[in-house]
Amino acid sequence: MKIAILLALFSILATSPTVVADKPPDSNGGMQNQECISNDDGECTVNPSSSVYVIGDLHGDAICAVSWVNRTGLVANLLDEDLSSAETVPLFKKLNNPSEWRWTDDEATLVFMGDYIDKGPTSRQTVEFVKDLTDAFPDKITAILGNHELELLRDRDVRIKPVDRYSAYSYAVVHPGEYHNYFNDPKQTSFVREADPSDSHVPRALDEKDDLVLDLLYEAGMEVYTARAHSAVRYVPSLPDHTDDHRKRGIRFAITDIIPPQHRQLARERLGEYIDAYLDAFRSGTALGDWVERRPIMHLAEDIRTLFVHGGVSENVGKSHLWEGKKSVDKLNSIWWDHSHEGKLYDFLNGKGISLEDIMGYVVYELLTYRGNHPGYGKWETHGTYEESASDDDKVCETLHDMLSHMEGIDRIAVGHTPEDDIRVMCNGAFLALDSTLGRW
Repeated sequence: MKIAILLALFSILATSPTVVADKPPDSNGGMQNQECISNDDGECTVNPSSSVYVIGDLHGDAICAVSWVNRTGLVANLLDEDLSSAETVPLFKKLNNPSEWRWTDDEATLVFMGDYIDKGPTSRQTVEFVKDLTDAFPDKITAILGNHELELLRDRDVRIKPVDRYSAYSYAVVHPGEYHNYFNDPKQTSFVREADPSDSHVPRALDEKDDLVLDLLYEAGMEVYTARAHSAVRYVPSLPDHTDDHRKRGIRFAITDIIPPQHRQLARERLGEYIDAYLDAFRSGTALGDWVERRPIMHLAEDIRTLFVHGGVSENVGKSHLWEGKKSVDKLNSIWWDHSHEGKLYDFLNGKGISLEDIMGYVVYELLTYRGNHPGYGKWETHGTYEESASDDDKVCETLHDMLSHMEGIDRIAVGHTPEDDIRVMCNGAFLALDSTLGRW
């Protein structure tokens, strides 16, 4: 059994024990357009049968999402051939209806590593595409939860002030252009899907004022980046009147404070509307909200004894909560599903008491954010630093091997979350770091 991992510039890694192969051939003439390209046209030397393909963090890049799935060759009829030569049409608009898709290899499966949203301007389209894939091939495709999706689900809680939401950060979270995806754009065709029957709200059409506000948000964002003022600015219509607590945390401005005064009120009104529409699209009971809530925290590929999790596994979590292998994974996923609804999630993540189940929210959060399995990241949790020259002799690898010996049926851990230019196979093949910046943001 081989595990094949799709990545940004190399495409396929096979481990058993460890073999590196070239990219699969371009199976569609339009695959390499839209700037999501590779310079390597080598043929794949790994037999795709009995393989697990893995796609890392996509971060709001629907074009590359479609592109990488197409490169696997696992889904036939993915793209509409009549649109393949239309260079002005984004790749995610060239998709055939999912009912026409066909799985090409009964022995192969595909795992997505989470973080479908944020950073890029097509998060909604990325989520919808991956959702369609999991709906079409539920026995072949697993899409686990990323920390960015977890934060989005938490942001839905009305007890969290807008300025305190994760989505309000001015760096590496919601792309300003993403907000327009939740409205009808008369300049685009089929950009926003038909209304979700579970959602009584019909999105309004965008107008010239929305174009103006988006340009203003882009310009304000560029000023924030140029001044390196990310920690001082939040993407909210305005800061609350009493900001002593926020000032202690270095928060000084709403993004609209940087917008010229003559447009500030309009920007505040529209940004408030954008944020509401964005969060409402992922409420419990909506198609997108329910799908994100049902993403597993982890996936254990038993035949290759590999645990896929977005962030990582600390020694304490591995030995205390994953020692029974598949049984433990199923239990943790079940606990997550029982608490992922927006009426339960905030309390779950913050802990409600002192019982064992009350700490499970912390366990879930750590599994999606932990970076301590990476060699060189031994001081990351305490100092926020890492050593670039770390090797398999790193203390982290010793700890990892010891932890794995206490986890039934698990020989290696595969993670996303921590980006580099390519994938990393470390700790003598026991640790796979798979976030290779597949998206362009």
